[in-house]
Amino acid sequence: MIRNHHKITIAFLALLLSVTAWAQADTVVFSAHGGFYENSFQLQLSNSNPDYHIRYTINGNRPTAQSALYANPLVLDEQMYSKSDIYTIQISTDELVYNPGSVQHCIVVRAAVFDENDSCVSSVKTNSYFIGELGCDTHGMPVVSICADSLDLFDYDRGIFVPGAHFDSLNPNWTGNYYQKGIEWERLINVEFYELDNKGINQQAGIRTHGGNGRRLPQKSVKIYAREEYGKKRFKHKFFNTIPHNNFKHLVFKPMESSWNQAGMQNHVANLIVKDGVNVEPLASRPVVMYINGEYWGLYFIHEKPDERYLEDHLSVNLETLNMMGNWVSVVDYGNGIPFINMMGWLENADLSNQFEYNIVDNFFDLDSFIDYQIFEIYTANKDWPANNMACWQADNGKWRWIFKDGDACFLSMSFDAFANAIYNDKTATPARKKSTLLFRKLLENDGFRMRFKNRFLELINTSFNYQHVWQYVESTKNAMSDEIPYQSDRFGYPQSMESWLDDVEYIDWFLANRGEVMTQKLIEFFDVEEIVSNNITVYPNPAKDVVYVKGELTGYELYDLVGNKLEQVVGNMEEIRVSDLSSGVYIIRLHTKNGKALTKKIIINN
Repeated sequence: MIRNHHKITIAFLALLLSVTAWAQADTVVFSAHGGFYENSFQLQLSNSNPDYHIRYTINGNRPTAQSALYANPLVLDEQMYSKSDIYTIQISTDELVYNPGSVQHCIVVRAAVFDENDSCVSSVKTNSYFIGELGCDTHGMPVVSICADSLDLFDYDRGIFVPGAHFDSLNPNWTGNYYQKGIEWERLINVEFYELDNKGINQQAGIRTHGGNGRRLPQKSVKIYAREEYGKKRFKHKFFNTIPHNNFKHLVFKPMESSWNQAGMQNHVANLIVKDGVNVEPLASRPVVMYINGEYWGLYFIHEKPDERYLEDHLSVNLETLNMMGNWVSVVDYGNGIPFINMMGWLENADLSNQFEYNIVDNFFDLDSFIDYQIFEIYTANKDWPANNMACWQADNGKWRWIFKDGDACFLSMSFDAFANAIYNDKTATPARKKSTLLFRKLLENDGFRMRFKNRFLELINTSFNYQHVWQYVESTKNAMSDEIPYQSDRFGYPQSMESWLDDVEYIDWFLANRGEVMTQKLIEFFDVEEIVSNNITVYPNPAKDVVYVKGELTGYELYDLVGNKLEQVVGNMEEIRVSDLSSGVYIIRLHTKNGKALTKKIIINN
């Protein structure tokens, strides 16, 4: 089988060991651990060997023999802020550059023990301090502080945050150091995460840039890796209240700027909705404030990384039998993608109206998961899907299931034709391409699948997607972020203002409040087109007060409520149907015509 396990080269492993395997003759002891403090105070550093000395930095770099010598307690005030001004370094394409003028700071102290020859004889200890009286306030949100040698982030040749040596001015939007991938572009950091009570993590880790075209933005999306070579195999903390896990191998920090409108919360809200009764794997997420080398880096969302470790932790998947695909046939994320690719090739010429061939697909894919996945992407009107952001997996020779991967482009436009996007049949268009819609298009050839899909969509509209349920996710996220928005705006110019942010948040709320009704109508229209409508069918009055009549040459019908429950079924030749004795609400009637076709109509009763 083909495997995509990362293999750490001998040279890279040697580098890691040289960083972490110090002669542990001594260590630095801080008188106060990092975290939130109301007032400034004096910080004492100590070590056990009187013949050795301590050197420290305040700019996020690792201490060297040229760093400041510790002699007296450090007064944690504004004089301890980094003077490096890394925010002035250009880390994006020219049109995206934003100059804030100044930035907020926290206080970062990194220290190590040196011997008589000024050779480092200890690991580097790092603590970040967020002091209220100095104006360092995250407004009720947790904080993450990342410290790295500045060359690892900003150097022309090796810096992962800059356009650098890999930038091509002829292709500025898709080139640069920040687009480089793989472990050779992973850099050593110290990462701290603090809740308001100062519980959290403080450890060394690896960092890489993350995402697609957003890598060129000033506010970088990053992923962090816990490795034994860095000191700890896992990040052990309960980052998310929505899941029971407190042990993670990888984590992602997505910036507010990666969202497709200035609300900045689309992906987070989508993740909160999809976890409630939708049959796909969701990702836990949470808003945080980030600092890099002591400088304010804005609002982020920490969330799980949808990879093999995620499936291992959540579902106890055996990694030896795991296969993962991304973006349909273009990316094998893990394991063996050949069976998936072969199935998609077979589908090109399959006839899924044939029940035998449909059963082949049903046995290969978890269609309950696929249906919910398609429904959710259509419901949210994701404008960066399906050609992008698809992820599915299979283990132990089971059926392929889906993961909801990215919602940055959700809830943007009520008028976006998400149904047409989901069945787009061409090679090159974005956000859909022929390959990415193939499975859904072929499944729609089957009558049973069409009914299964429609009934499930109507059920979710009235349950998991009901506005009375989902409004809370917009409101709680808005409340968590609102006090921090002016600082995010000052730092990155995104959002442009508090007013523009509130407008876009209000649009998401409006979208969710009205999406169910819009989708119900679009669902009917979509399947009317798909199922060859008979022009001799009349439904009247509609809406109706008591009785709805259907006239035409029919051979039967079924009546459903919006949850998908079948209320009535009649078989036999008829020219008129009288639908009565219904409570106020919306119903679906499926009519069978004498030419063997089916027509679906929405009936509205207003008693």
